[in-house]
Amino acid sequence: MENYYYVNIFETKGFEYLLVIIFLISFIMFIRYMTKAKTT
Repeated sequence: MENYYYVNIFETKGFEYLLVIIFLISFIMFIRYMTKAKTT
C-alpha cells in the first residue's frame, strides 16, 4: 500500500529556475505598470 516514488532533486532544478525567472520578470513588469499608472 506504500506508493513512494523517488524524485531526484537535480532533475527538477531547471524547471524551478525557469519558474522563478518568469515570476521575477512578471513581478518587475507589474511594478513598472503600477508606478506608471499612479503618476498618470
